[in-house]
Amino acid sequence: MASRPIPTYFLYGEAPRRLVGPMLHVETIEARSSRHHWKIDPHLHQVLYQMVFVLRGSGVVEAEGSRAQFRPPALILMPAGSVHGFEFEPGTSGFVVSMSGELYGDLLRREPEIGALFLAPATMEIQPRTLRATGLARSFHMLAEEFPRSAPGHDLALHGWLEVMLANVLGLAGQKPNAADPTVGQRRQLVGRLNELIESRYRRNEPVTAFADALNVSESRLRNACVAMTGQTPIQLLNARILLEAKRQLLYTSHPVGKIAYALGFEDPAYFTRFFSRRAGVSPRAFRGRGPDQALASG
Repeated sequence: MASRPIPTYFLYGEAPRRLVGPMLHVETIEARSSRHHWKIDPHLHQVLYQMVFVLRGSGVVEAEGSRAQFRPPALILMPAGSVHGFEFEPGTSGFVVSMSGELYGDLLRREPEIGALFLAPATMEIQPRTLRATGLARSFHMLAEEFPRSAPGHDLALHGWLEVMLANVLGLAGQKPNAADPTVGQRRQLVGRLNELIESRYRRNEPVTAFADALNVSESRLRNACVAMTGQTPIQLLNARILLEAKRQLLYTSHPVGKIAYALGFEDPAYFTRFFSRRAGVSPRAFRGRGPDQALASG
C-alpha cells in the first residue's frame, strides 16, 4: 500500500519553505477557505503558530484526535506541528493570524505566560458581552488593516497590535501574569523549554534524565515544574507526545504498524503495540480500523 504522508504546508496549500527571521502573516478566513469550498483538510505547519478568530458563521475544527463544533465569536489556538483541519459554514468571516516559531519564541521570552496558550490546540467560545469588554476584536481588525501596508513604522505597529491581541487572549483565558510570584513564570518557562526539547527528540527513546541534563536542571526540579504547570510528570508528557504522533501516523498515513514503531524509537513493534494499547484503550490496528472520522469523533 502506498504511503499517504500527513500534508505539511507553509500556509495551507503552499509548499513548505525556510523562514529567516521572525514572521507574521494575517489574512481573513474567507480569503483562503472560500477557494477550497470552505473545507480545510487535515494538515500541519511545522513552524507556524496560528490564531483563528471567527466573528460570523459556525463550523467544526478537527485537531489531534478530536472534533469540536464552534459558534461565533470563537477563538481557535493552534500550536506549531499540530495536525488540524476546518469545516466552515459558507460565508464564515474572521481572521487567521500566523506567527513563526522565532517570533513566538521572542514573545515567550518576554512574557512566559503566553506559553500556556499554546500547550495544545484549544477552542474558546466567547460571550458577546465579554468580547465587547475587551480589545480583542479591534486588535484583530487593526492587524488585518496594518498587514498590507508598507509605511514607516509598519513592523512596529504590526507587532504592537499582535501584543495587544495576545494580552487580551491571556485575559480571556485567565492566564494573567502574577508579578508577585516569579516562580510561576520560571516554571512555565522551564516546561516550555521541555516541550520544545520533547518535540525535537521524542523519537530517540531517551530517559527523562537526558532531558533534565539538556535543560541543566535536576530531575526533581523538572518534575515539580511539570506537575505544577500541567498536572503531568515529564515522562507522562513525553509518552503523550509519542502517543500523539502514533495516532497521527495511524490516522493519516498508511505506514505499517512496525514501521511506525521503529520510527518512534521502539526496537520491538510488539512493545509499541502494548504501549499504544495501554494508553489508547485499543490496539494500533483497531484504532486505524476506525478510520479518521470515527477515531476523531470518539477522541
